[in-house]
Amino acid sequence: MIEVLNSLRDLLGSDLFDFYRDRYGRYYLLTKAERILDVVGLIVKFDGRFIALSANDLGSLGFELIYHFDFSGFGEPHVVSIKVRVSRENPVIKSIVNIVEAANWAEREIMELMGVKFEGHPDPRRLFLPYAWPKEEVA
Repeated sequence: MIEVLNSLRDLLGSDLFDFYRDRYGRYYLLTKAERILDVVGLIVKFDGRFIALSANDLGSLGFELIYHFDFSGFGEPHVVSIKVRVSRENPVIKSIVNIVEAANWAEREIMELMGVKFEGHPDPRRLFLPYAWPKEEVA
């Protein structure tokens, strides 16, 4: 696990804004949104398994996206979560679906419910809301 974390630190260099481990043993890294493809590419090379994508609305600060990866192959379970932020005015980030196909529906859900756009997503259709939303009248 140390090799994974050191490789991430080396890859990001000065673009690594925060790094910590919580009381449950999960690792968190905060970096630029522009680095997400580099980071995910490296994680996949180390056999990191995509678990989930979550989003927090930070109000005027924009949105925080958190990409969660599992590294159970290292003996005990380890989770590495990559945090990035996108602005409220231009909530756009590159899609990771071409690297991690399992992120497809997670990105679509965030697009629909939070308004974050994932550039290059292969299937940006809605999951839950009517296609004409919000223009369509709902009973």
